[in-house]
Amino acid sequence: MDFNIGEDIEESSEFESNNKEKNPMIFVAIIAVVVGIIVFLIMNVFFGKKEIPAEPPKETKLSLTEENVQILYSYVTYGIRNKRNDKFLTENVVTLDSFSNQEKFYYALQFAQVEDFEATGKLKNYMQRFFGGKVTYNYTDSFAYPFSFSINGQNVGNFTPPERSTGMEVVFDGFQPDLEESIVEPFYAELVEAYKESDGTYRLVEKAIYTKVEDKGNGYFDVSIYRDAAHTLLIETKQNQNNATMLANPISASTYRDKASTITYHFGLYNSMLYFDRSEISLTNNVKQSSNNQ
Repeated sequence: MDFNIGEDIEESSEFESNNKEKNPMIFVAIIAVVVGIIVFLIMNVFFGKKEIPAEPPKETKLSLTEENVQILYSYVTYGIRNKRNDKFLTENVVTLDSFSNQEKFYYALQFAQVEDFEATGKLKNYMQRFFGGKVTYNYTDSFAYPFSFSINGQNVGNFTPPERSTGMEVVFDGFQPDLEESIVEPFYAELVEAYKESDGTYRLVEKAIYTKVEDKGNGYFDVSIYRDAAHTLLIETKQNQNNATMLANPISASTYRDKASTITYHFGLYNSMLYFDRSEISLTNNVKQSSNNQ
């Protein structure tokens, strides 16, 4: 085959001519790609998927020693003569409508002080302090109330509705000492959790157990421990106990925390004050049902 220099030169010139025609097209393509990337980035910044902010927590777990927690728990565990009232421990659901007129006074008067009986107009505030702004009550019942303080050596105030005026007439004319602690109490409870909700309300969680004592004679007795106040869900029976054994190994709700009933207290807000709103008792079936329905 003959090698033709002239033809090679002509072909080379044609190749260079073709490249000159293609280079602008490549340049345009590169610009288009760059512009596309820039547009994509701009669109992504302004119209891309925006990060959704995290929702605020619905509740905050609180320390059991937090001041409000301690105050609120003292509200519902209040008792006269050193004995807690069992209302919240025996009624499955408690709301404002669950309280009798006298029960409203029972819980409201826990806030009373000596000076309240030298001035007027504070009792209603005490009602609202415990029950909130929707509480209603009347002055129709006479009742005696042992206070945590005494006036002239008397701590029992006798409340009597007057005939022609509102309010109550109160006369301190008796004394009742605190009741002594029993070897076996009818119930034992402990506060286990506390929460502040996102709306400022509070929720406290309590564990409770209930007991029944059967006298065996000669200073001995059996103690049955239940999950419920009706004594149908038996947890354990401690047989042949006496005062010495019970003092050495006292009953505690914390011992049976995983089997105890759960009482939840809800506290609402009224004029920036926390008040009792409702409570409920929860029972589950993880304890054996007593066969004799003791």
